[in-house]
Amino acid sequence: MRYGYDSGCSKPSGGGLAGDAAFDVAGALGVTLEEIEGPAGCAASELAMNAIAAFARVGRLLALAGRQLSQRQDATVPPAVVTPCSACFLNLSHTIRSLTTHTDLRERVAEELAATGLSLSPGSVRVRHLLDVLWEDAGPDAIRRRVTRPLAGLRVAPYYGCLTTSRDCPDLDREEPVHHSRLEEILSALGAEVVGFPLKDHCCGGRAANASEEVATSLQHRILRSATDHGAQVIATVCPRCLNNLDSGQEPVNRRFRTAFALPVRTFTDLMAEAFEVKALGVRS
Repeated sequence: MRYGYDSGCSKPSGGGLAGDAAFDVAGALGVTLEEIEGPAGCAASELAMNAIAAFARVGRLLALAGRQLSQRQDATVPPAVVTPCSACFLNLSHTIRSLTTHTDLRERVAEELAATGLSLSPGSVRVRHLLDVLWEDAGPDAIRRRVTRPLAGLRVAPYYGCLTTSRDCPDLDREEPVHHSRLEEILSALGAEVVGFPLKDHCCGGRAANASEEVATSLQHRILRSATDHGAQVIATVCPRCLNNLDSGQEPVNRRFRTAFALPVRTFTDLMAEAFEVKALGVRS
């Protein structure tokens, strides 16, 4: 099973990054992630500017993935773009739905893409979240069999963020959050002790972390406090942006609230890599 991989702003640039772990973990489970070639930009940063330009930029990423994977014998049919970022997932999904349902927008975007030798027809590319791919295509049983170093005794708070579990996003076309309980099942398959975490679907600050430290630290303080109060030794996220906000946000949170949080935050693929012993990520001593 081969997928085009859009790592967005979390594109690997060295060892120990979330993207590195994703490639190693997927490969260990028989899933091939292939980085999409060509500078397409980050899907999470689009759709807030001029509509045509924004949809064209995100559409370009989808078109590049479709062209790149269409010749691969082991690619999914139709080709699928996989992303670990919840914001990218929503924007990519939103673009596909909008181009499918709005003829004028589709024609305008097609003109923009044609100028660079690309095309994107409705239904030619799918979008999936990395968590869904590893859960649906491999599954908890396969993950459990692949574990060589169980995370026994590690108390992990599963954190989805506010986008991944959204019930109200019209672009997902689902009655229930697709990710509900999937992260918990994967963590349990790794041998970890899953901590009951009531704020697992609350906002980590998102882009507010770049605009307002006061707003961001207030949101992050609640999450860190809840995870700590429930005995978590680490927070596991499904999104690299959430990881960055909750990890780098601890210093300003401590400064503002006079706390002393030093809670490790890892992507779920980091923890899978440790349990699979495919990367020495140093999550535990």
